[in-house]
Amino acid sequence: MISPDLLSSAARTHLASQLGFATSMTESMIEAMEKLMGHNLQAARASLDMTLGSAQQMMGTKDPQDFLSVSSSQVQPHADIVMTYVRHLSSIASDTHKQLARITQDKVNESSREIVSMLDGLGSSAPEGSQNSISLLRAAIDNAATGYSQMTQTTQDAIDQLESGICAASTQLTTMTTKSNGRAKKSV
Repeated sequence: MISPDLLSSAARTHLASQLGFATSMTESMIEAMEKLMGHNLQAARASLDMTLGSAQQMMGTKDPQDFLSVSSSQVQPHADIVMTYVRHLSSIASDTHKQLARITQDKVNESSREIVSMLDGLGSSAPEGSQNSISLLRAAIDNAATGYSQMTQTTQDAIDQLESGICAASTQLTTMTTKSNGRAKKSV
């Protein structure tokens, strides 16, 4: 027979654990939002400053060729701002994912240990023949924890590939705008 004190203690422990988990996740999300908001403000400021500078340069041109030359020279700096923004955004997302995955993995491991401990307690007072059922429950818990670990790794691999794609796109964009600027200067 399962003792009511054992169940009450397990329920309190579980509730405290869930509250701690929710608090950790919420703090991580708030931290990520703070980073994102700060990053967006920096990007908006850089874009505004660059746009004002570009407009002033274009207004100071004397002829259409000079205007085209100045406007084509602005492509690369604007592209650099966009790519820097995307790289930082990707970094924030990756860091947040890693932090949330770590918190969740810790929670999964903790919950698995608690359940196994509770099953061990039940096993000592369980009737004969129930050991197989308890062993099956323990195996299911281990399998669930392993599955979660594999899912986390797969997600991290996808994020790493996204970051790699962003870097490749950044390099390609830089190459394209450099070639574009070179052609525009030759034609002027």
